[in-house]
Amino acid sequence: MSKIKVLYVEDDPDWREGLQSFFFGHENIELYACAATREECFALLRRDPADIVVMDIMLGDDKASGLDATLDISVQYPHVKVIMLSSLDDNDDIFYEAFLNGAYDYLYKNEFEKLPDVICAAMHNQSSKYGDRLRKMVHEQKKSLLSDGDRQLLILIDDGKTQSQIAKELHVSLAAVKKHVGRIMKKFNWERSSSELADKCQKWGLLELESDKQDNR
Repeated sequence: MSKIKVLYVEDDPDWREGLQSFFFGHENIELYACAATREECFALLRRDPADIVVMDIMLGDDKASGLDATLDISVQYPHVKVIMLSSLDDNDDIFYEAFLNGAYDYLYKNEFEKLPDVICAAMHNQSSKYGDRLRKMVHEQKKSLLSDGDRQLLILIDDGKTQSQIAKELHVSLAAVKKHVGRIMKKFNWERSSSELADKCQKWGLLELESDKQDNR
């Protein structure tokens, strides 16, 4: 039987070297590559796909790019399971968002010895014991933050329209659009760009309008 191919994404060279040593010679698992950045991770996945990605939360200077990478993996490589390995043991928001972004499981670095068992379980089970339930719970929580008007605005932002173009299309003032965008970003405690939030909401599946659902019934 072929070994489980694992890619480790971690910006700390000591951890990369440590896990390579930990998995060296393992009978069922091959840690075939390590990546220090999100870009390296996707270059490796394109060239030599993994079965499992073990993902650090913090990559370089980006506040939570491991979460962003996990979401993109779940969209672009839905057959690849992602296991988060994090030193952040007191941040519930990051924990819940990891599952919303498609993570299979979440381990803290002080329990890395559990990785082989979790990796093997991921290969034999479609979903983790609590991952799907957490994902559904967080999805519903975030979905409840958005009105149809919010979704309509985010769809236009995700389509690449500027705030001036949106104001013209919706027949409202530019000031009204700016105020509306600010309210949405406040709901999500969002500190990055509105285009990044719109992209995430689209990938999270939050932008279907209620009116469209009723029309499809």
